[in-house]
Amino acid sequence: MIQKLIILGFLKKNPASGYDIKKFIKKDLGIFSQLDTSSIYYPLKKMEREGFIRKKSINQRDIKRYVYQITSKGDREFLRLCKEALVSQRRPFIELDIALYFLPFVDTKEVLPLLRLRSRFLDSVKQWLILKRKELKDSPRNLSLLIEHHFKLALAEKEFIKDMIETVRKKDLF
Repeated sequence: MIQKLIILGFLKKNPASGYDIKKFIKKDLGIFSQLDTSSIYYPLKKMEREGFIRKKSINQRDIKRYVYQITSKGDREFLRLCKEALVSQRRPFIELDIALYFLPFVDTKEVLPLLRLRSRFLDSVKQWLILKRKELKDSPRNLSLLIEHHFKLALAEKEFIKDMIETVRKKDLF
């Protein structure tokens, strides 16, 4: 669902090649989406079969390229998927939660360095978001809301990791 929403949303701006879509997902949505872009052409082919997008062949400097554009059926599907995502009651899946459940089976000496590593990762995420916030300061408000949402999530997780490190340090797990 999310992959289709991203592709259709990107194509609402302009027609684009598969490579352009991959580049957008990696550069602009990298931290927000865990989409595997190595197989972008399979979903594009499937969406074309479903009538959501149309493929057009163009020649650029004697090289044949394909450009995809959204259809009216794709516009309707995009709106449906957007509305579905806005009311979704699914919580984000964070692998950390599963590890917490099984934490009693892991040596606490191994846990602390891993939590510190996760904390440093969250610092890098926050830095990326700060840079992105500056980069997008003159962009539409929806983009700054997206950045702010993830910034607050990163802050909350950072605080939780800090508390967890203290709990593990005190050996207060059981």
